[in-house]
Amino acid sequence: MKEVLELRLNSDFAHLLFKADEGKSLGTTVKVIELSIDDPRYNQVPIIAKELKIKSDRGFYFGWKIKRKYSKKELDLATLLHLKIKTVFEPTGEECGTLFDETTVCEICGANRKQISPLTLKSGTIPKKDIAKTIGGEVVVSKKFANAVKQRELKGIVLTSINFENGASGYYQLAASMKVELSTNTVAGVDPWDFSKGSEGGKYNVSSYQIKFDKEIYKCPKGHTIGLNLLSEPYVINSQSIREHDFFASKQMVGVKRGLLHPEPIYFCSQNFRSMVEEEKLSGFEWEIAHVE
Repeated sequence: MKEVLELRLNSDFAHLLFKADEGKSLGTTVKVIELSIDDPRYNQVPIIAKELKIKSDRGFYFGWKIKRKYSKKELDLATLLHLKIKTVFEPTGEECGTLFDETTVCEICGANRKQISPLTLKSGTIPKKDIAKTIGGEVVVSKKFANAVKQRELKGIVLTSINFENGASGYYQLAASMKVELSTNTVAGVDPWDFSKGSEGGKYNVSSYQIKFDKEIYKCPKGHTIGLNLLSEPYVINSQSIREHDFFASKQMVGVKRGLLHPEPIYFCSQNFRSMVEEEKLSGFEWEIAHVE
């Protein structure tokens, strides 16, 4: 496996750490750099970012993404795979009239909201993929996906019909009937250098506007959430169900309650699930390796 960090740098300051011919420019404001975790400059990034914030109140980078590339053999030998959903869309079910039970929500981190009605979405908004999710975390799959699951009799998959405002949609909501527990080797944080358990919030001036940020909890003391973003490959505690089922959600969640956003589980699948996706040429799926301990 090869792991790199993709950074979207502020072009005004990229020269502070990188050569002019490194990376790729996106317009005049962003430079994209791929940086190996072993590169000695990796640990200089947060130092420069902090200095710029203090001196000029400007950012060194606008965003980041950890990219992992596996050989076919590595993927083929994995007992469990981390299923990553590539496409995200709006609006959410909440905005379209889907009902939720808020009495089940953790008062600290906002996790564990319970959906109590069929998912309703707006017609014409679902991407033309076989799997996607709303920004609120609801997972949507195509009829083609649903038919393939039924034909292969995969286990651990729950499919329920999705409604549009004017009737049935032809899409399905995907959920897992089985949950697995993440081990403490699973690393989550704000970014690759910030492992804060939360944010105190406050008022900030952005482009002459005052914006208020509420206090947020990323790592719940009750164990419901483990961090804002997943940083490592996931590590799962071994159980009999892993060998008997094909689709799982993690008990612990990542993310934060922020407006329409909610903490979300990590999804896992078997090799049979992966074979179905590849043989049926289903779109929207991406794999990483999950470690079973």
